[in-house]
Amino acid sequence: MKNMFAALQWALFTLSGSIVVPVAIASTYGLDPADTVGFVQRTLFILGVTGILQALFGHRLPIQEGPAGIWWGIFSLYAGLGTVLFGSHNETLRVLEYAFLLSGALFIVLSLLGMVEKIARLFTPTIVGTYLLLVMIQLSGSFLKGMFGLEGDSQVVRWDVLVISLVIVVSSYLIKKMPRIGKYSVLISIVLGWSLFALFGLATPVTPVTDVFTLPGIFVFGVPRIEPSMIGMVMFATLLLLANMLATISVVTQVLGQENIPVDKNRLKQAGIFSGVNQFLGGIFAAIGAVPVSGSAGFIASTKITGRVPFVMGAGLIIVISLFPSITSFVAAMPEAVGYAAAFPIFANSIGLALKEFEAVENRSQLYQTVGISLFAGIGAMFVPATAFASLPSFFVSLLSNGLIIGIGIALILENVSKRSAKKFAKQRALQPQKRMNETYSIK
Repeated sequence: MKNMFAALQWALFTLSGSIVVPVAIASTYGLDPADTVGFVQRTLFILGVTGILQALFGHRLPIQEGPAGIWWGIFSLYAGLGTVLFGSHNETLRVLEYAFLLSGALFIVLSLLGMVEKIARLFTPTIVGTYLLLVMIQLSGSFLKGMFGLEGDSQVVRWDVLVISLVIVVSSYLIKKMPRIGKYSVLISIVLGWSLFALFGLATPVTPVTDVFTLPGIFVFGVPRIEPSMIGMVMFATLLLLANMLATISVVTQVLGQENIPVDKNRLKQAGIFSGVNQFLGGIFAAIGAVPVSGSAGFIASTKITGRVPFVMGAGLIIVISLFPSITSFVAAMPEAVGYAAAFPIFANSIGLALKEFEAVENRSQLYQTVGISLFAGIGAMFVPATAFASLPSFFVSLLSNGLIIGIGIALILENVSKRSAKKFAKQRALQPQKRMNETYSIK
């Protein structure tokens, strides 16, 4: 029974953070309600399958898989460019199917060549902490907009939505402090919040469906359309997805270590291979490629649910939900504000995890300089509209309009420059005694 409640909480945590993305993408590409439910269904199916594959054969950690924000950005970018470049939204979606397949192949090749382990060495506590801060800052905008009721094109705060969102957040924090039910704070908060929305007539209508049981379709938008112009974009996106995977594994490993849970740290190659499989599934099932979610660390730290069994059961529940359109349609109707408010304490806790990463850094002056410059540039870039780079090639648009990418790129450069400078300085100091000794003998 204990595992069942924990599994249900994992499932609801996955749903609360994953429903918004496929619904938003479906809306952007003009999919009708039935096709939107199908898109959500396929996305959930992939998230469940990929979660189980990673937990059993990949990194073997309880890490939620969610729609990759990087892919969401690419979907959004090509919603406008695609109609010009490829002719229509449907043709663009076929091209994106190809992009997922290509990304999956690159993931697997990099993993088999041992590049994942080499790249992992770049992710020092400074880089992981900076990454977490930038991710949380980037997500904070979506969280607060959702909790303010600023859905779709709405630009006016809905005070009824905001008040209920605040009730959910406060309730979640209070429930976390209760000894027996604290670990189920996400589950209780979602049930409470959704009930309040229904009570005050704010709940989203459920899209009616006719099918009882449906398997996810393959290549729903058509056979993948190969576009050589996408290769550069996909290579860059794959490296970012790899970086996200490594950072998430690192921080979750740290959290599990604090709970005295043994972790096999030599699973990066396997994690990379199955991340490739996950991208393949995104292309085959015409949905969104999955990526390990950094918020899993905050979830584990808050709920103390550290075992793989509840996680695998929760992922299995997500698969079951995806196979029944009526259930999929129901969970897709979860109010956006409820999901964000229930998960707010979890993601806010991740900021504390980032600060803990910095505690392991000895050279504080270098740490402050690296983090300061990276955050200043990365956060600043988040306020620059993507339209400002409209005259540039699409590759540079996706690069320069993403504050997370800019911030992490700067952090990696500064960290490696400081390391090389430190090694050069240490080498010079080591040679000085020998040099003085040689000078002494020459004088004699």
